[in-house]
Amino acid sequence: MASNSVQGKIAIVTGGGSGISLAFVDLLHSNGCNVVIGDLQLRPEAEELVSKASKDAKILFKKTDVTKWDELAALFEFTEKELGAPDIVCPGAGIFEPSWSNFWDDTETNGYKTVDINVNHPVKATRLAIRSFLKANKPGVVVHISSIGGQTTRLSVPIYCATKAFINHFVRGMAELDEREGIRVVAVAPGLVRSPLWFKENPEKLKSVGENDLWIEPSEIAEVLLAVTQDPAYKGGTVIEASGQGRTRRVEVFNDAGPPGIGHAAGANMSLEEDVHAMLAKERRAKL
Repeated sequence: MASNSVQGKIAIVTGGGSGISLAFVDLLHSNGCNVVIGDLQLRPEAEELVSKASKDAKILFKKTDVTKWDELAALFEFTEKELGAPDIVCPGAGIFEPSWSNFWDDTETNGYKTVDINVNHPVKATRLAIRSFLKANKPGVVVHISSIGGQTTRLSVPIYCATKAFINHFVRGMAELDEREGIRVVAVAPGLVRSPLWFKENPEKLKSVGENDLWIEPSEIAEVLLAVTQDPAYKGGTVIEASGQGRTRRVEVFNDAGPPGIGHAAGANMSLEEDVHAMLAKERRAKL
C-alpha cells in the first residue's frame, strides 16, 4: 500500500518533552507535520526544538498532566482551536516504575501513578482521539509506545511490564476500527532505549542492565513510529517490536516467539531482583 505522508498533517504527542516522544516530535516536524506537545515540562533540547520550529510546520506546547482527564481533553481542545483536528495521536508519556510509584516500595496511598500514566492516560487519549477524528470526519492514526516488557516480565518491575502488556492487548482490541471507521490504532514496542527514562529519571534501574545489553537510540524508535504511522500496511491492531539497527518484528497475539531476550542481548543483570528478595527477607524477619 502507498505511504500516507505526514506532511501538512496535525499530530498530538504526549510526553513529547523528552525521550522517544521528543525524537518522534522532531521527526514528524522535519517531515512537515504540525505537532502539539502535551507534557508537564520541556527539557532544554525540547525547548530548543520548539523555538526553532519552522513557520511551515509548527510545534506548540500545552502544559498537560496526562493523569488528569480534564487536562487531556483541554489538550485536544487546544489543538483543534490552534491548528485543527489532529490526524495523528501518540500517547507517548510513560514511566518506568520509579521509586515513588513502585510495587515493592509501595509508598503511594491512592493508587499507582505508573498505572495512571501508562494505562489510564493512553486509553483516555485514544478515546478522545477517536471522537476528534469522527467529529472532523477524517481518518486518523493512534500510535502507542509499548515495550518488550509487554511480552517479557521481571520481578523488579511487575507494574511496568503489566501496563505494557495491557497496551498491546488494548491496541489489538481496536483493530476493527480500521476497516469500519478508517481509524488505525497501532503500537511500537521498543527494546532498551537510551532515554532520560533511565539516565535522568530512574538511574537506579540501571542495575538491571547487563554489560552486553543493546541500547537503542530514541531516533531509531522514532523512525519506526513514523513508518507505522504513515504506512497503512500496518493495519489497526498491529504491534511492532523494534530492537534497533533496523530490526522489527510483528508481535502476534497467539504463539508468539517473544523478543530475542531481555534488553535484546544474551542476558541481563538481575541485581534489582536480588534487591527485591532482600526486601522480602527483611519483611519476613519483621514478622517473627
